[in-house]
Amino acid sequence: MDSTTSRDRFAELLDAAAQVSEQGELHGLLESLIDIAMGLTGARYGALGVVGSHGFLVDFIHRGVDAETAQEIGHLPLGLGVLGTITRGESVRTGDIADHPDSAGFPEKHPPMDAFLGVPLRTRNEVFGNIYLANKPSGFTSDDQATIETLSIIAGSAVANVRIHRRLRDAAVAEDRARIARDVHDDIIQDLFAVGLSLQSLADSMGEPDERDVVRTQVARVDDCITSLRQFIFNLRQPTSHTRDLEIEIDELVEELAEPYSADVEVAVDAMVDGFGNDLADAVLHIIKEATSNALRHSGSPLVRVLVTGGFNNLSVSVIDHGRGFDVAADHAGMGLANLQQRAGDVGGDLAVQSSSSGTTVTLVLPVV
Repeated sequence: MDSTTSRDRFAELLDAAAQVSEQGELHGLLESLIDIAMGLTGARYGALGVVGSHGFLVDFIHRGVDAETAQEIGHLPLGLGVLGTITRGESVRTGDIADHPDSAGFPEKHPPMDAFLGVPLRTRNEVFGNIYLANKPSGFTSDDQATIETLSIIAGSAVANVRIHRRLRDAAVAEDRARIARDVHDDIIQDLFAVGLSLQSLADSMGEPDERDVVRTQVARVDDCITSLRQFIFNLRQPTSHTRDLEIEIDELVEELAEPYSADVEVAVDAMVDGFGNDLADAVLHIIKEATSNALRHSGSPLVRVLVTGGFNNLSVSVIDHGRGFDVAADHAGMGLANLQQRAGDVGGDLAVQSSSSGTTVTLVLPVV
Protein backbone atom coordinates (compact mmCIF):
# COMPACT_ATOMS: atom_id res chain seq x y z
CA MET A 1 0.00 0.00 0.00
CA ASP A 2 1.54 3.34 -1.02
CA SER A 3 2.00 6.29 1.34
CA THR A 4 -0.68 8.37 -0.42
CA THR A 5 -3.32 5.72 0.26
CA SER A 6 -2.18 5.47 3.88
CA ARG A 7 -2.44 9.23 4.36
CA ASP A 8 -5.91 9.20 2.80
CA ARG A 9 -7.05 6.48 5.17
CA PHE A 10 -5.69 8.33 8.20
CA ALA A 11 -7.54 11.45 7.06
CA GLU A 12 -10.75 9.43 6.72
CA LEU A 13 -10.37 8.02 10.22
CA LEU A 14 -9.73 11.45 11.72
CA ASP A 15 -12.85 12.80 10.01
CA ALA A 16 -14.89 9.81 11.19
CA ALA A 17 -13.60 10.20 14.74
CA ALA A 18 -14.60 13.86 14.82
CA GLN A 19 -18.06 13.15 13.41
CA VAL A 20 -18.73 10.23 15.74
CA SER A 21 -17.59 12.18 18.80
CA GLU A 22 -20.00 14.96 17.93
CA GLN A 23 -22.89 12.53 17.41
CA GLY A 24 -22.14 10.39 20.45
CA GLU A 25 -22.37 7.19 18.35
CA LEU A 26 -19.47 4.92 19.24
CA HIS A 27 -20.17 1.55 17.66
CA GLY A 28 -19.85 2.95 14.13
CA LEU A 29 -16.43 4.39 14.92
CA LEU A 30 -15.19 1.05 16.23
CA GLU A 31 -16.45 -0.75 13.12
CA SER A 32 -14.68 1.80 10.93
CA LEU A 33 -11.54 1.40 13.00
CA ILE A 34 -11.23 -2.34 12.41
CA ASP A 35 -12.04 -1.98 8.70
CA ILE A 36 -9.35 0.68 8.25
CA ALA A 37 -6.85 -1.31 10.33
CA MET A 38 -7.31 -4.30 8.03
CA GLY A 39 -6.97 -2.10 4.97
CA LEU A 40 -3.78 -0.46 6.20
CA THR A 41 -2.06 -3.74 7.08
CA GLY A 42 -3.49 -6.19 4.54
CA ALA A 43 -4.83 -8.54 7.24
CA ARG A 44 -7.32 -11.20 6.16
CA TYR A 45 -9.03 -11.30 9.57
CA GLY A 46 -9.75 -8.47 11.96
CA ALA A 47 -11.61 -8.00 15.21
CA LEU A 48 -12.12 -5.45 17.93
CA GLY A 49 -12.95 -6.50 21.48
CA VAL A 50 -14.41 -4.18 24.10
CA VAL A 51 -13.31 -5.02 27.66
CA GLY A 52 -15.57 -4.62 30.69
CA SER A 53 -14.59 -3.91 34.29
CA HIS A 54 -14.37 -7.65 35.12
CA GLY A 55 -11.79 -8.15 32.37
CA PHE A 56 -14.14 -10.11 30.08
CA LEU A 57 -14.83 -9.09 26.50
CA VAL A 58 -18.31 -7.54 26.49
CA ASP A 59 -18.52 -6.76 22.78
CA PHE A 60 -16.72 -8.27 19.81
CA ILE A 61 -16.76 -6.84 16.28
CA HIS A 62 -15.23 -9.21 13.77
CA ARG A 63 -14.40 -9.19 10.08
CA GLY A 64 -13.39 -12.02 7.70
CA VAL A 65 -15.38 -14.77 9.44
CA ASP A 66 -18.82 -15.37 7.93
CA ALA A 67 -21.94 -15.40 10.11
CA GLU A 68 -22.44 -19.16 9.84
CA THR A 69 -18.90 -19.92 11.02
CA ALA A 70 -19.21 -17.38 13.84
CA GLN A 71 -22.41 -19.14 14.96
CA GLU A 72 -20.63 -22.50 14.98
CA ILE A 73 -17.73 -21.11 17.01
CA GLY A 74 -20.19 -20.12 19.76
CA HIS A 75 -19.97 -17.48 22.46
CA LEU A 76 -17.68 -14.46 22.42
CA PRO A 77 -14.02 -14.90 23.38
CA LEU A 78 -13.47 -14.43 27.11
CA GLY A 79 -10.20 -12.51 26.69
CA LEU A 80 -7.86 -15.33 27.74
CA GLY A 81 -4.45 -16.40 26.41
CA VAL A 82 -2.83 -13.91 24.03
CA LEU A 83 -6.00 -11.81 24.11
CA GLY A 84 -5.56 -11.45 27.86
CA THR A 85 -1.98 -10.30 27.36
CA ILE A 86 -3.22 -7.46 25.12
CA THR A 87 -5.95 -6.58 27.62
CA ARG A 88 -3.19 -6.00 30.19
CA GLY A 89 -1.86 -3.26 27.90
CA GLU A 90 0.83 -4.99 25.83
CA SER A 91 0.98 -5.03 22.03
CA VAL A 92 1.64 -8.47 20.55
CA ARG A 93 3.19 -9.14 17.12
CA THR A 94 4.14 -12.65 16.06
CA GLY A 95 4.66 -14.64 12.87
CA ASP A 96 2.50 -17.49 14.25
CA ILE A 97 0.14 -17.03 17.15
CA ALA A 98 0.50 -20.71 18.09
CA ASP A 99 4.17 -20.08 18.93
CA HIS A 100 3.41 -17.30 21.43
CA PRO A 101 3.99 -18.44 25.05
CA ASP A 102 0.55 -17.17 26.10
CA SER A 103 -1.31 -18.94 23.29
CA ALA A 104 -4.39 -20.85 24.53
CA GLY A 105 -5.44 -22.28 21.17
CA PHE A 106 -8.69 -21.77 19.28
CA PRO A 107 -12.15 -23.25 19.83
CA GLU A 108 -13.58 -25.87 17.52
CA LYS A 109 -14.69 -24.54 14.09
CA HIS A 110 -12.41 -21.50 14.40
CA PRO A 111 -10.53 -20.78 11.13
CA PRO A 112 -6.75 -21.35 11.28
CA MET A 113 -4.71 -18.21 12.03
CA ASP A 114 -0.98 -17.66 11.94
CA ALA A 115 0.55 -14.17 11.64
CA PHE A 116 -0.96 -11.99 14.37
CA LEU A 117 -0.93 -8.38 15.54
CA GLY A 118 -2.80 -7.23 18.63
CA VAL A 119 -2.85 -3.70 20.04
CA PRO A 120 -4.66 -2.41 23.17
CA LEU A 121 -7.08 0.51 22.89
CA ARG A 122 -6.70 3.07 25.66
CA THR A 123 -8.40 6.13 27.05
CA ARG A 124 -5.60 7.68 29.10
CA ASN A 125 -4.44 4.83 31.37
CA GLU A 126 -7.52 2.64 30.94
CA VAL A 127 -7.57 -0.23 28.44
CA PHE A 128 -11.12 -0.32 27.08
CA GLY A 129 -10.55 -2.74 24.20
CA ASN A 130 -8.19 -4.45 21.78
CA ILE A 131 -7.60 -4.58 18.03
CA TYR A 132 -6.79 -8.04 16.65
CA LEU A 133 -5.42 -8.61 13.14
CA ALA A 134 -4.44 -11.96 11.67
CA ASN A 135 -3.17 -13.74 8.55
CA LYS A 136 -1.20 -11.15 6.65
CA PRO A 137 0.55 -13.24 3.97
CA SER A 138 3.98 -11.64 4.47
CA GLY A 139 3.61 -11.23 8.22
CA PHE A 140 3.11 -8.01 10.18
CA THR A 141 5.95 -5.50 10.33
CA SER A 142 7.07 -2.99 12.94
CA ASP A 143 5.55 -0.28 10.69
CA ASP A 144 2.21 -2.13 10.84
CA GLN A 145 2.41 -2.15 14.62
CA ALA A 146 3.24 1.57 14.78
CA THR A 147 0.36 2.34 12.41
CA ILE A 148 -2.20 0.40 14.45
CA GLU A 149 -0.92 1.88 17.71
CA THR A 150 -1.49 5.32 16.17
CA LEU A 151 -5.02 4.32 15.24
CA SER A 152 -5.59 3.19 18.83
CA ILE A 153 -4.66 6.66 20.09
CA ILE A 154 -7.21 8.25 17.73
CA ALA A 155 -9.87 5.76 18.86
CA GLY A 156 -9.10 6.37 22.53
CA SER A 157 -9.52 10.10 22.10
CA ALA A 158 -12.87 9.63 20.36
CA VAL A 159 -14.12 7.24 23.06
CA ALA A 160 -13.12 9.68 25.80
CA ASN A 161 -15.02 12.45 24.01
CA VAL A 162 -18.16 10.33 23.69
CA ARG A 163 -18.04 9.37 27.37
CA ILE A 164 -17.69 13.01 28.42
CA HIS A 165 -20.67 14.02 26.27
CA ARG A 166 -22.76 11.20 27.72
CA ARG A 167 -21.90 12.21 31.29
CA LEU A 168 -22.81 15.81 30.53
CA ARG A 169 -26.14 14.73 29.02
CA ASP A 170 -26.88 12.55 32.05
CA ALA A 171 -26.04 15.43 34.38
CA ALA A 172 -28.32 17.74 32.40
CA VAL A 173 -31.17 15.23 32.62
CA ALA A 174 -30.69 14.85 36.38
CA GLU A 175 -30.63 18.63 36.80
CA ASP A 176 -33.83 18.99 34.76
CA ARG A 177 -35.57 16.32 36.83
CA ALA A 178 -34.59 18.04 40.07
CA ARG A 179 -35.75 21.43 38.77
CA ILE A 180 -39.13 20.04 37.67
CA ALA A 181 -39.60 18.33 41.05
CA ARG A 182 -38.78 21.57 42.85
CA ASP A 183 -41.17 23.60 40.69
CA VAL A 184 -43.99 21.12 41.19
CA HIS A 185 -43.50 21.20 44.94
CA ASP A 186 -43.01 24.95 45.36
CA ASP A 187 -45.71 26.11 42.97
CA ILE A 188 -48.36 23.52 42.14
CA ILE A 189 -48.55 21.63 45.43
CA GLN A 190 -48.48 24.78 47.53
CA ASP A 191 -51.27 26.30 45.44
CA LEU A 192 -53.36 23.12 45.69
CA PHE A 193 -52.80 22.99 49.43
CA ALA A 194 -54.04 26.55 49.76
CA VAL A 195 -57.10 25.73 47.65
CA GLY A 196 -57.80 22.71 49.86
CA LEU A 197 -57.63 24.82 53.02
CA SER A 198 -59.99 27.41 51.53
CA LEU A 199 -62.49 24.75 50.49
CA GLN A 200 -62.34 23.16 53.93
CA SER A 201 -63.04 26.54 55.58
CA LEU A 202 -65.91 27.08 53.16
CA ALA A 203 -67.38 23.67 53.99
CA ASP A 204 -67.19 24.33 57.71
CA SER A 205 -69.12 27.56 57.27
CA MET A 206 -71.94 26.04 55.25
CA GLY A 207 -75.27 25.43 56.94
CA GLU A 208 -76.71 22.77 54.62
CA PRO A 209 -75.26 19.24 55.16
CA ASP A 210 -75.59 18.31 51.47
CA GLU A 211 -73.61 21.36 50.41
CA ARG A 212 -70.93 20.62 53.01
CA ASP A 213 -70.64 17.03 51.71
CA VAL A 214 -70.20 18.21 48.12
CA VAL A 215 -67.42 20.62 49.06
CA ARG A 216 -65.71 18.10 51.33
CA THR A 217 -65.74 15.59 48.47
CA GLN A 218 -63.85 18.14 46.39
CA VAL A 219 -61.42 18.69 49.28
CA ALA A 220 -60.75 14.95 49.31
CA ARG A 221 -60.07 15.02 45.56
CA VAL A 222 -57.59 17.86 46.04
CA ASP A 223 -55.87 15.84 48.78
CA ASP A 224 -55.64 12.83 46.46
CA CYS A 225 -54.13 15.04 43.77
CA ILE A 226 -51.53 16.36 46.22
CA THR A 227 -50.65 12.79 47.25
CA SER A 228 -50.18 11.79 43.60
CA LEU A 229 -48.00 14.80 42.90
CA ARG A 230 -45.83 14.05 45.91
CA GLN A 231 -45.28 10.51 44.60
CA PHE A 232 -44.46 12.01 41.21
CA ILE A 233 -41.86 14.27 42.87
CA PHE A 234 -40.39 11.30 44.73
CA ASN A 235 -40.01 9.37 41.48
CA LEU A 236 -38.44 12.34 39.74
CA ARG A 237 -35.84 12.68 42.44
CA GLN A 238 -34.77 9.04 42.13
CA PRO A 239 -31.91 8.21 39.73
CA THR A 240 -33.34 6.87 36.50
CA SER A 241 -31.25 3.69 36.78
CA HIS A 242 -33.00 2.55 39.96
CA THR A 243 -35.97 0.96 38.23
CA ARG A 244 -34.83 -2.49 39.34
CA ASP A 245 -31.57 -3.74 40.74
CA LEU A 246 -31.29 -6.67 38.37
CA GLU A 247 -27.73 -7.51 39.39
CA ILE A 248 -28.87 -8.24 42.94
CA GLU A 249 -31.82 -10.25 41.62
CA ILE A 250 -29.46 -12.34 39.47
CA ASP A 251 -27.11 -13.01 42.42
CA GLU A 252 -29.99 -14.03 44.67
CA LEU A 253 -31.54 -16.26 42.00
CA VAL A 254 -28.30 -18.08 41.23
CA GLU A 255 -27.50 -18.53 44.94
CA GLU A 256 -30.91 -20.12 45.46
CA LEU A 257 -30.53 -22.41 42.43
CA ALA A 258 -27.03 -23.57 43.43
CA GLU A 259 -27.79 -24.36 47.07
CA PRO A 260 -28.87 -28.03 46.61
CA TYR A 261 -25.89 -28.89 44.36
CA SER A 262 -22.17 -29.45 44.93
CA ALA A 263 -21.15 -27.57 41.77
CA ASP A 264 -19.78 -24.05 42.06
CA VAL A 265 -21.67 -21.30 40.24
CA GLU A 266 -19.84 -18.09 39.34
CA VAL A 267 -21.68 -14.91 38.35
CA ALA A 268 -20.09 -11.99 36.51
CA VAL A 269 -22.28 -9.02 35.61
CA ASP A 270 -20.48 -6.51 33.43
CA ALA A 271 -23.30 -4.40 32.04
CA MET A 272 -25.73 -1.68 33.03
CA VAL A 273 -28.65 -3.93 33.96
CA ASP A 274 -30.49 -1.90 36.59
CA GLY A 275 -32.63 0.24 34.31
CA PHE A 276 -34.54 -2.39 32.39
CA GLY A 277 -38.30 -2.62 32.18
CA ASN A 278 -40.04 -5.53 33.84
CA ASP A 279 -40.55 -7.58 30.67
CA LEU A 280 -36.86 -7.50 29.74
CA ALA A 281 -35.67 -8.06 33.31
CA ASP A 282 -38.06 -10.98 33.79
CA ALA A 283 -36.92 -12.58 30.54
CA VAL A 284 -33.26 -12.33 31.58
CA LEU A 285 -34.00 -13.89 34.97
CA HIS A 286 -36.13 -16.67 33.45
CA ILE A 287 -33.47 -17.68 30.93
CA ILE A 288 -30.75 -17.64 33.59
CA LYS A 289 -32.97 -19.80 35.82
CA GLU A 290 -33.77 -22.38 33.12
CA ALA A 291 -30.24 -22.62 31.70
CA THR A 292 -28.53 -22.71 35.09
CA SER A 293 -30.98 -25.32 36.43
CA ASN A 294 -30.36 -27.49 33.37
CA ALA A 295 -26.59 -27.22 33.81
CA LEU A 296 -26.76 -28.08 37.51
CA ARG A 297 -29.15 -31.01 37.00
CA HIS A 298 -27.85 -32.59 33.83
CA SER A 299 -24.29 -31.55 32.90
CA GLY A 300 -22.22 -33.05 35.71
CA SER A 301 -19.96 -29.99 35.46
CA PRO A 302 -18.14 -28.94 38.66
CA LEU A 303 -18.42 -25.30 37.61
CA VAL A 304 -21.20 -23.29 35.98
CA ARG A 305 -20.56 -19.71 34.88
CA VAL A 306 -23.23 -17.05 34.39
CA LEU A 307 -21.95 -14.09 32.40
CA VAL A 308 -24.01 -10.97 31.77
CA THR A 309 -22.17 -8.56 29.53
CA GLY A 310 -23.22 -5.39 27.77
CA GLY A 311 -21.78 -3.84 24.67
CA PHE A 312 -22.77 -0.68 22.85
CA ASN A 313 -25.72 -2.26 21.07
CA ASN A 314 -26.74 -5.34 23.01
CA LEU A 315 -26.86 -7.32 26.21
CA SER A 316 -25.49 -10.85 26.25
CA VAL A 317 -26.46 -13.45 28.86
CA SER A 318 -24.44 -16.66 28.78
CA VAL A 319 -24.64 -19.77 30.96
CA ILE A 320 -21.58 -21.96 30.44
CA ASP A 321 -20.77 -25.41 31.82
CA HIS A 322 -17.97 -27.88 31.15
CA GLY A 323 -20.03 -31.04 31.47
CA ARG A 324 -21.02 -33.92 29.26
CA GLY A 325 -23.09 -31.98 26.72
CA PHE A 326 -26.03 -33.22 24.67
CA ASP A 327 -27.41 -33.35 21.14
CA VAL A 328 -29.08 -29.98 20.63
CA ALA A 329 -31.11 -31.27 17.66
CA ALA A 330 -32.71 -34.09 19.66
CA ASP A 331 -35.96 -33.82 21.62
CA HIS A 332 -35.16 -32.94 25.24
CA ALA A 333 -38.43 -32.91 27.11
CA GLY A 334 -38.06 -31.29 30.50
CA MET A 335 -35.12 -29.07 29.56
CA GLY A 336 -37.37 -26.25 28.40
CA LEU A 337 -35.38 -25.31 25.28
CA ALA A 338 -38.51 -24.40 23.33
CA ASN A 339 -39.67 -22.29 26.22
CA LEU A 340 -36.32 -20.49 26.30
CA GLN A 341 -36.59 -19.75 22.59
CA GLN A 342 -40.09 -18.39 23.11
CA ARG A 343 -38.97 -16.16 25.99
CA ALA A 344 -36.11 -14.78 23.92
CA GLY A 345 -38.38 -14.07 20.96
CA ASP A 346 -40.92 -12.28 23.14
CA VAL A 347 -38.36 -9.58 23.98
CA GLY A 348 -36.75 -9.39 20.54
CA GLY A 349 -33.71 -11.46 21.48
CA ASP A 350 -31.81 -14.34 19.90
CA LEU A 351 -31.05 -17.54 21.79
CA ALA A 352 -28.23 -19.87 20.78
CA VAL A 353 -27.40 -23.24 22.33
CA GLN A 354 -24.06 -24.90 21.58
CA SER A 355 -23.19 -28.23 23.13
CA SER A 356 -20.43 -30.79 22.73
CA SER A 357 -18.62 -33.39 24.81
CA SER A 358 -16.67 -30.56 26.46
CA GLY A 359 -19.68 -28.58 27.68
CA THR A 360 -22.68 -26.46 26.86
CA THR A 361 -23.15 -22.73 26.33
CA VAL A 362 -26.58 -21.07 26.28
CA THR A 363 -26.40 -17.47 25.08
CA LEU A 364 -29.17 -14.89 24.90
CA VAL A 365 -28.44 -11.69 22.98
CA LEU A 366 -30.88 -8.82 23.51
CA PRO A 367 -30.95 -5.53 21.64
CA VAL A 368 -30.41 -2.49 23.87
CA VAL A 369 -32.04 0.63 22.43
